[in-house]
Amino acid sequence: MIFSLEQAPAYPAEVAQLQALQAAGLPVTPTLVLGGLEAEFYQLGNLAEQIRRAFEGVFGARLDEEKLEKACVFAEKLLRESYLLPERADELRAALPEGLVLVRYAGEAPFGLEAGKQETLWALKRLWASRWQLDAVLLRAPELAPPETASLVQSVGDALGSDEALSARASEVLGSRVKVWASQGQVVRVEPW
Repeated sequence: MIFSLEQAPAYPAEVAQLQALQAAGLPVTPTLVLGGLEAEFYQLGNLAEQIRRAFEGVFGARLDEEKLEKACVFAEKLLRESYLLPERADELRAALPEGLVLVRYAGEAPFGLEAGKQETLWALKRLWASRWQLDAVLLRAPELAPPETASLVQSVGDALGSDEALSARASEVLGSRVKVWASQGQVVRVEPW
């Protein structure tokens, strides 16, 4: 559920890439990999069933745009206002680093920059709720369930920027051309170039 980068299963490709870079001696920012936490959140709150009911009749012979918009608003609000299992929230709070953190899905652009442990928990729920924004739902329609992807919480000290030197070194290590985004000289994000 809550893993340091070193202990995490190589869920999506980017987690495996960050692990490979770290193993090769490149400086990688401290990263928490949250795998299965979002699925647990859905399951314990019976969120999937509530969302399924909200989307009934939206996708049929033709798209009911009015129902779609209402269902998306409902789903986003439901996720933002639902509670994490208290034990899991405590476990996550204890694992979170102090200072500024970046919250995002592995393999995706940064979502939120937060300072504070409670704010980070709220940012995670906003991240998960973002899968129910209208455009996100339309991109995966008629499939309703969002893809299961690990959430990342990464320590960052300053602005995130492209780093050419780290990109070149990472490309050598990974055997393919990649672009590295870094903060304070540490790898934060790897994307194909």
